[in-house]
Amino acid sequence: MKFLARLATGEIALWCAFWLIGIPLAIVWDVSGICTAVGCGVQEPITAGFLLVLFTLSSVVIPLVSIAIWRSASKYPRQAWWHTAFAIGAKLSAAVSGLLATIGLLVVLYIAFIFIYAAIDRG
Repeated sequence: MKFLARLATGEIALWCAFWLIGIPLAIVWDVSGICTAVGCGVQEPITAGFLLVLFTLSSVVIPLVSIAIWRSASKYPRQAWWHTAFAIGAKLSAAVSGLLATIGLLVVLYIAFIFIYAAIDRG
């Protein structure tokens, strides 16, 4: 819990928040989203469901991690010009990732609403 509190307040080093948490999470989001969109595992409902749940969970967590990366980048020491470039790049990456993950989550919620509404409408 202490680690999550430090992450949320931006007390974790930028390289740790970005490379060890943000990038692996983004890769999981990308792979699960692509596999869900392309139809990997459509023949097996358990695999398709697992990919959809993985995509949904990562879509929920990425905006929170993006806020943590933004806060870490804000506290990043800027002693040279390239430190500033790294901090701006991390903030830009966090903003884009958070926005795309939020859109992905809204799409999943919309699809779930359509399926639930169709199931209720038939009954």
